Order: sequence, then structure tokens, then C-alpha cells
Amino acid sequence: MSARYADFFPGQPTATPRSEAFRWAGGTLRVDRHGPRQAPLTVVLVHGAGGYGRMFAPLAAALADAGHEVLAPDLPGYGLSPAHWAQVDYAAWKRALLALIDAEHAQRARPIVLLGASIGGYLAYLVAAESPWVRGLAATTLADPRDPVVQAALVRQPWMRALLPTLRPLSRLTRGLRVPVRWFTHMQRMSRDPALTALVCADPLGGGNRVPVGLLASLFGTAPALEPEQFQRCPVLMLHPACDDWTPVAISDRFYQRLAAPKQRVLLDGCGHFPVEQPGLDQLRDALLPFLQRIDR
Repeated sequence: MSARYADFFPGQPTATPRSEAFRWAGGTLRVDRHGPRQAPLTVVLVHGAGGYGRMFAPLAAALADAGHEVLAPDLPGYGLSPAHWAQVDYAAWKRALLALIDAEHAQRARPIVLLGASIGGYLAYLVAAESPWVRGLAATTLADPRDPVVQAALVRQPWMRALLPTLRPLSRLTRGLRVPVRWFTHMQRMSRDPALTALVCADPLGGGNRVPVGLLASLFGTAPALEPEQFQRCPVLMLHPACDDWTPVAISDRFYQRLAAPKQRVLLDGCGHFPVEQPGLDQLRDALLPFLQRIDR
């Protein structure tokens, strides 16, 4: 099913990535690797709760064509990275990415840039706040799930938001119980294209996935090592879809405006939450490639 996502990236390059297994303390991650191994810079794509690495193969191929190495991992419990219920957790996702970055740096020291999509944007921020090897952070959203305004945008019903404080103790009781992620959040707002939204929602590796309650609990309660006012570890590029009605730019701005690091904000015209529309897709490329080049110098 993942190959069908390429149909929604018209005019973008296609390539078959090298698929690898990365073993870390919590299990095994499936990782797609694109581009030259000896590239001077590596981009790590960080997906959200409706995605996995292979969904972004057209974007990865475009970055690889520009001379960059790209890693697209499937986070625990998504894509081809099956995981024990305790590892399908926002903090465990952070640890898995930190382990992957440490391993990459140990093999060959080079700048690493994180590119987070959807709630993967905040996850990428959590990683950048801790990893000494991350030299740049780009994200399509920077919505902080601890913020009640963000919770109102992400959680489908007010009564569900009222239950958020109970999710962590409930997750300890339910353990392996998995629920469809679309029950809890607005997965139907994934894209402005109904066909793409339907594909994501039906994909058992992504938006059609079932996740432990613990993932939902951890999503809304994981704090960063550095709050944005203290974050100066690397430059930040926010590439926000201008027509995102799931996580509108205003709620990402609440976090972005607090960042102390050098930062740039670009709105992707015509794009919904999953940015595949033009001219926004070209605007993403035209902002991201110079950002990577500046870090590569």
C-alpha cells in the first residue's frame, strides 16, 4: 500500500530505498535509507501518528537527488517496526531516535538534520533538545501537545480531553489493549484530498493502525529537556501548511514564537496537514534545500 502514496506527489522523483533493520535497546526499527552513504549531511524524517517512513519516499528521493542522505525510520508500533506495547510510547520513540542518531554518528561523524511531520515535529524537537549531533531542525508543525489549545485541536471530543489525566494510569491497567488512533483524533483532517485521507485512514501501518492507550497518554504529557525559551542548540525551520485545518498554523506559532534559536517560518500555500499540493510542495523544497546547504557549510 505504501507505494500508492507516490501518486499524490506529482512530478516528484521516485526511487527504491535501501531497507535496513536497526536494533536498539527497545527492539528493532525498520529504516529506509536514501541517497549516497558518503553524503556530507544526513536528514532523518520523523513521522507522526498517521504515518511511517515509506510514506515520505518521494520527499526523501528529492532530498537524495540533491545530494543528501536520508533516513526514514518506522517508529515502534508503526510501519514495519512491530513493538511491545511499552515501546509504543512518545518517550520510547524519542529514545529510539536518539539511539539511531548516536549509531549513525559513531559510524561517520557528519551533521544531522531532523525533519518532523505532524506530531513528529514536536518529537523531532524533543530529540534535538537532547542530541549533541543534531545541527538543524525542520518541521511541518510545532504544536506542543501539553498546551490545552493544542489538545483542543488534536482530541476529537471535549469529554475525551477531560479524560487525558486518566490515560497514564489507565494504560498501566490495560497494558496491551490497542485502540484505533482515529477514534481519538481527527484523522479525517489528514489531507485536503479525500482520496489521500482515505488511503491514510485505511492503511494498517499508519492512520489505520491500533495503538496502546499509553501512546496517547505519553503524547500529551512528555516534556522536553529544554523549553523553547532555552533552546539554542540549532537553527529551526518551520514549514507549515497554510491550509492545515487539523493543526492550524496559529497553534504552532504559540511554540515557534517562544524559540530562542535562529528560526525561519515558511507557509506552504495551498497545502493541508499532509503537504502534497502545489505551490506549497515547491515552496517546501525551495526553503528546505538552502536550509540544509547552510548547515552543510
